[in-house]
Amino acid sequence: MKILFITHYDNMYGANQALYRLIRCLKTVHEEEPMLVIPATGEMTEEMDKLGVPCLISPITQWQGVYTTPGRFLIKKMIRRKAIAREVESLYLQLKDQNIDVIHSNSSVIGTGAMLASKLGCRHIWHIREFSREHFHMKYFYGMRMVRRLYESADYVIAISDALKMNYLEKYPKANVIRIYDGVNWNSVEETQTKERALDAPIRFCYLGYLFPMKHQLEVLEGCRQLNQSGFTNYEFWLIGDGKEKYQKKLRKMIKQYNLTQVKMPGYVENAALLLNTMDVGVIASEYEGFGLVTVEYMLHGLPVIGYRSGGTVEIIQDGITGCLVHSREEFVAAMKYMMENQERRTRMGEAGKERAKVCFTEEQNASLIAQVYEKIRKGAI
Repeated sequence: MKILFITHYDNMYGANQALYRLIRCLKTVHEEEPMLVIPATGEMTEEMDKLGVPCLISPITQWQGVYTTPGRFLIKKMIRRKAIAREVESLYLQLKDQNIDVIHSNSSVIGTGAMLASKLGCRHIWHIREFSREHFHMKYFYGMRMVRRLYESADYVIAISDALKMNYLEKYPKANVIRIYDGVNWNSVEETQTKERALDAPIRFCYLGYLFPMKHQLEVLEGCRQLNQSGFTNYEFWLIGDGKEKYQKKLRKMIKQYNLTQVKMPGYVENAALLLNTMDVGVIASEYEGFGLVTVEYMLHGLPVIGYRSGGTVEIIQDGITGCLVHSREEFVAAMKYMMENQERRTRMGEAGKERAKVCFTEEQNASLIAQVYEKIRKGAI
């Protein structure tokens, strides 16, 4: 089956990491024929070249945008809708003779795949990975009647958590929404080295991912300030990743203002697995995490995880067993203190999380379930 995947960015953050693992398994294990539409060359296209997956470079304009003021949003809407129309027509002309069987859109923030599938007369799968409105305050550039029609006419809407599945069924009750968790390749994770250190060595917390206000890194820094004020200073907190320079400057300003000498900002790290091997506790502070691929990656490295009791996070972390689920900044600070004071318990949580990740969240399971979806489409059993 010839499957055209569409993604809206070129680096290897969460959604594209998940897509890369899916494409790799589908091609090498399930013998499907993947292609990829991507807006630019970069890390993702380099990995596709290694797999022998053809890439078509084309602008992919998001059909949702962050809402600011009515006037600014109206201007943005006019520009974006014209751009999307041009892109869909261009892709149609390039692909109309390619005999595409299925278009697989890798995010809810792009509607190009749904519109292109309609023009090509092929099937469409929508992979929903985010709470776009709740998490990012995004709004559609199209009327809700059209949005609802496109979601409800998709052959499958794949949500990466039960939380996302219920969210979309409430909005689009006639949509064919199923839940398939993302997966990681635990065989490729470097074995976590025994963390031998002096008894008074600092506990190392880490937050891996894109630096973005809705990911609440500022709240994490405020938590570190409260931790210091209560006399707990023997730790390090690593913010690993990059983001818009304005936001990074805001984070650095706060670090300097509160003299948070424990906080490190190394920027984007190409082989984050090696750095994770040196950490003790993973942190995920988003309130509306669609799933939390990085949460599973923490667990695979033997790290207990502190996460907010919301979204897909509650489906990954078992409170008190593989980590701590918190409701507020105060509970977050309390969880950090607990991890600092209970080394044996922290170690047991990390070991339990590693086993859970290996059993429940593998790329083989993810690809196998999605391959079954393709098989149903192939047989017309939808």
